[in-house]
Amino acid sequence: MNSAPPSSQLIAETTFVVVDVETTGLSPREGGITEIAMLKVRNGLIHDEFTTLVNPLQPISDSITLLTGIDDAMVADAPTAKMVAPRVAEFLGCGIFTAHNAQFDLGFVNHTLLQGNIAPVENLILCTCKLARRMLPELSSKSLGPVARRLGIKNSHRHRAAGDAFATAEVLIQFLRRIEEHYDVHDVAGLLKFQ
Repeated sequence: MNSAPPSSQLIAETTFVVVDVETTGLSPREGGITEIAMLKVRNGLIHDEFTTLVNPLQPISDSITLLTGIDDAMVADAPTAKMVAPRVAEFLGCGIFTAHNAQFDLGFVNHTLLQGNIAPVENLILCTCKLARRMLPELSSKSLGPVARRLGIKNSHRHRAAGDAFATAEVLIQFLRRIEEHYDVHDVAGLLKFQ
């Protein structure tokens, strides 16, 4: 992976790569990605997008299909993790890896990179769920749905990678604006400490 931005870099000048994955289960060791979406966010705007279905090379359970709408037929002709790994690494570049419950997505992304013989993510990591705990303490659930609703963000494609990635990107944009305006945090080091 490319080197991370310096911690002194201003938030407004930093690229955040928002990642969301849909998977066959909860463990990257036993499961795989069925869909990944990645969005580049910089200075309050979404600049680029990469989305693809992924063939996990294993059956997708009925419960996962019920949740995501993704079934075996949809991924039958999709690229495998090994095939998408180089594109995932390239798109991530040196941006800050950002996700809602980042450790979950990071585990599956690292497993995908491993399939393509690519080193795991060394990028700085930002978790919008952690930010929600700081900024929306009154919310009983800090999962993406309640956080997005609280911020007035609509997500008509919940539990699909692109829908959740776009919702997470909008959450990130609002949070970054508030952090700069109300907490006087303007650089990457301050942001990572704040989370």
